[in-house]
Amino acid sequence: MGCAVQTRIKEYRTRVSLTQEDLAKKVGVRRETIVFLEQGKYNPSLKLAHDVTQALHAKIDDLFIFEGDEPEPETRVVLVD
Repeated sequence: MGCAVQTRIKEYRTRVSLTQEDLAKKVGVRRETIVFLEQGKYNPSLKLAHDVTQALHAKIDDLFIFEGDEPEPETRVVLVD
């Protein structure tokens, strides 16, 4: 069973003004692969994840968030007198 993955690819892709087609060409895949990556419907190989991060000038940790790796929500402590 695969691990669910969330990505920030779209956010980073728009920061560097690339279309899905542009990014797909840079990393050697079809545009549909980029669509599925952005939607979290496709877990990339390590090579593809590396190529995407290189194309977007990012780190893997910045682009891919695997289930269980999400940051814990901040805990607020309210003191009542």
